[in-house]
Amino acid sequence: MSSFEKYRQQNGYSDKSISVQNSHVNRLKNWCINQHINLEKIDYNEALQFIDSERQRGILNQSIIREINSIRIYFDYLLESGKLQQNIIRRIKIRNTPKKAIAETLCPEQLEIIYQSFSSLPEWEHRTKTAKQLHKRNVVILGLLVYQGLTSGETAKLEITHINLAEGKIYVPSTRKSNARTLKLQANQILPIKTYIEEFKPKPFLFPSKKQSDMICNIVSQAKKLNPEIIDSRQIRTSVIMNWLKSNNIRQVQYMAGHKSIRSTEQYRSQDLSDLTKQLELFHPLK
Repeated sequence: MSSFEKYRQQNGYSDKSISVQNSHVNRLKNWCINQHINLEKIDYNEALQFIDSERQRGILNQSIIREINSIRIYFDYLLESGKLQQNIIRRIKIRNTPKKAIAETLCPEQLEIIYQSFSSLPEWEHRTKTAKQLHKRNVVILGLLVYQGLTSGETAKLEITHINLAEGKIYVPSTRKSNARTLKLQANQILPIKTYIEEFKPKPFLFPSKKQSDMICNIVSQAKKLNPEIIDSRQIRTSVIMNWLKSNNIRQVQYMAGHKSIRSTEQYRSQDLSDLTKQLELFHPLK
């Protein structure tokens, strides 16, 4: 077993993923040999030339993104092994098809501000007693979006028994599109959830099960008034998952996100490649 293979196994990649990655890396190696380029000394412009050559061969853009993602992993390995001084592949960003483009990622600090600013709205902002009460529920839901990355389908299936405040955990049941998992609650979520449960006494579902997506859309719209950088709930979930990928291996993130397939998680890692830098967009368009 090669050191590169051990490196990937330690980072949670399956044998199937490793096999696909090997194929992608070998394409670059063969191209470098034909171009008389030292792979370990390849520069940014030469890497762009490789991408252009793949495009000319008729390789689809989504496949090129996967190739570059595999090559990035290989260069991460070379960097960690001391064979490279920098991973120039990380500078390359490739746009996916427009309808699949993901909005600008919100960093953990931004997500924290979004939650804090929404949860700390003064009481006079709520014109009625009902609005004041509903805001408590909305704070709990927004917390589940920005910290656990839940979807409307998942929040709709949450039951009171899925909350374990003593251990600071929440069980997220499976849906048609996602796997079940148990996630950690943040410390600042505990009191709002406890207050909501005590005052609303929801049973058996934690939140109203009808029109859950509309309710979340309304909550996000309210939060957007305080934080204009918000686009929608999909952007929030994408940001949570991509932030997880920066500090967890891909298999851990697959579990935390509830993805049924590792490919779904890899697509979020490929978001690093989905928005072209201006240079690549102007001079190396892969549309």
